[in-house]
Amino acid sequence: MQLYSSTWSIVLKSTLILTACFGLLLSFAQAQPAQKPKLTVTPLNDHVYVHITYGLYKGTPVPSNGLIVNTKDGVVLVDTGWDTDTNTDNTRDLLKWVADNLHQPVRLCIVTHAHEDRVGGIRELHKAGIRVVSTPLTARKSVKLGYESPEGILPNDTTFTIGQEPIRCYFPGEGHTSDNIVVWLPNQQILHGGCLIKSVVAFGMGNLADANLNAWAATIQNVMKQFGSARIVVPGHEDWGDTKSLEHTLSLLKKHAASQK
Repeated sequence: MQLYSSTWSIVLKSTLILTACFGLLLSFAQAQPAQKPKLTVTPLNDHVYVHITYGLYKGTPVPSNGLIVNTKDGVVLVDTGWDTDTNTDNTRDLLKWVADNLHQPVRLCIVTHAHEDRVGGIRELHKAGIRVVSTPLTARKSVKLGYESPEGILPNDTTFTIGQEPIRCYFPGEGHTSDNIVVWLPNQQILHGGCLIKSVVAFGMGNLADANLNAWAATIQNVMKQFGSARIVVPGHEDWGDTKSLEHTLSLLKKHAASQK
């Protein structure tokens, strides 16, 4: 009987030790911050690429899409990497990718609205001597958020050409934010919609902190009228493709409105 009791005592102690170790490992795992994937770049054609960087949204890594436009007179970026005012590693990696793979200087960066997934890497671009432009409203909002200011020089609708590549920057109305613009590459028939447009794989509206839900649907319809010929539409996050993402955004807006009633 004494041997029986001793055996169960050893088993109980071993179980308690294993449970404690498992608890410590679980606590350690939960304490570790989520790891963000590194920069990836995907070609849309011989001249235009999507750069994908990751940030954390509610503790989960989320991909953010921007464009790399390779012209005969250097590279134009649409949006920085998803960075913060204290960590610009994503944009630093983006510049390194351009240098290593395209062997061209970055001439310009266009930022499409004042959220960190669009303007977070401004400091890194300025440090590299790269010009960053936006609308006046985006410039003011960027400063309020603690970022360096882009040059707020873009009118609500303007087209300029770099290296024989026309680039149109267009404000279609409020939606995701009050300052969201889209960028149109007419030669390529590619539309960068930024966070105004939701990917066809999105199940919800995402960050609505600065959204104008009342105006958003009309803004999307305006985009559809202006750029209905687009062959490729790149939303701000997740998968890209054809103009179905515009219709999908309208559908998500209707579902969201119905859920609020």
